[in-house]
Amino acid sequence: MNRLLVCVLILVIGIVFSGDAFAHERNDGGYYTIVDEQGTPVYYTGWKVRVGDQCLTADNKRYEVYQIEGDTARARLIGQVNLAQYTPPGGAIAMFEGLLQPRVARAQGGKVAIYHTHSDESYVPTDGTESKVGAGGIYKVGDSFAQALKTKGFDAIHSQAKHDPHDDMAYERSRRTVLDLLKQQPDAIFDIHRDAVPAEVYKANVSGQEISKVQLVVGKYGPTGKQIEDYALQIKAAADKQHPGLVKGIFFAKGGDYNQDLHPRAMLLEVGAHTNTRDSAEKGIALFADVVPTVLGKTAPGPQATNGAAGLGTAATGPSGASKSIGWILGLLVVGGAAFLFLSTGGFKEAGAKLKQFTSSEFANFLGPRLKGKRRNNPNDRDDSNPK
Repeated sequence: MNRLLVCVLILVIGIVFSGDAFAHERNDGGYYTIVDEQGTPVYYTGWKVRVGDQCLTADNKRYEVYQIEGDTARARLIGQVNLAQYTPPGGAIAMFEGLLQPRVARAQGGKVAIYHTHSDESYVPTDGTESKVGAGGIYKVGDSFAQALKTKGFDAIHSQAKHDPHDDMAYERSRRTVLDLLKQQPDAIFDIHRDAVPAEVYKANVSGQEISKVQLVVGKYGPTGKQIEDYALQIKAAADKQHPGLVKGIFFAKGGDYNQDLHPRAMLLEVGAHTNTRDSAEKGIALFADVVPTVLGKTAPGPQATNGAAGLGTAATGPSGASKSIGWILGLLVVGGAAFLFLSTGGFKEAGAKLKQFTSSEFANFLGPRLKGKRRNNPNDRDDSNPK
């Protein structure tokens, strides 16, 4: 019986803690090539690709992965996305919307928060390595982003918090950083990363500069997946107008939330890859800063603009995706225990009797001596055997 229980526990833990349960990015030095139904490559990414993940290419074609073979993910074309419908509102449309919505204070700039979940990420040609624990070249890219935003009138808050090691639980650690940044009521939050693909995937000449392109990553697992998706499409629509070719595309990961449930304008950016120079990444993120005022509309934070839907950005948001998985662990343990009782007794009635016997006798035997000891050691307890 004990062996059966151990087997059930191992099975449950093995399922939940398998490599695919929490993995967001590849750590084996490889990358995925997403191909269409004719076998033509349409997208490259260092993210862990699963069936059901989607991507939007630079030319705004949307694909969904239906099969994975080694490092190749096969995807079918969903359709061509018309980004005109995601263009940030302006002009007469904005004036009309202003009559229907509560007024918010207009400002020359706003607050933008920047942080780095993977503190070690670096650029090999410049930094000499792809990883520097706690001091990655990615911080320099964040500095360039902050400086570019400041020239446009924004108050850029660049967190220097470290979240090492570079594993998938880093998102749980950086979640605390995001919650701290939210206290300053930013209009937008950016988690700056770099990808892990060949240099030519991100290398480009945009607006007369040799730069590294930017990829947007949307976590579809969280409660705000659709809201963040629309926000990403708005960003790409604005970028395509101001700096065509700057945004490499958008990766829609169905299995992650990346703390995007905490703010309606939270975005994960991949700026170049480890194979690109840090200088080209800094130039790319500086161009991306040109897009931010267009998307945010230079609107100062208000209750709705900051918090989004009810509870977003507050404790009411609840646990992250990884924390929710712990709930699944507990649930599976309960199911496994019930299955063990059923198999070891042969029926629900016998299983119930076994459970009742365990709770009544085992717990009583365990707690009885402790309770008796407490009564003996408590001088205030009355001793009925010695009446006064």
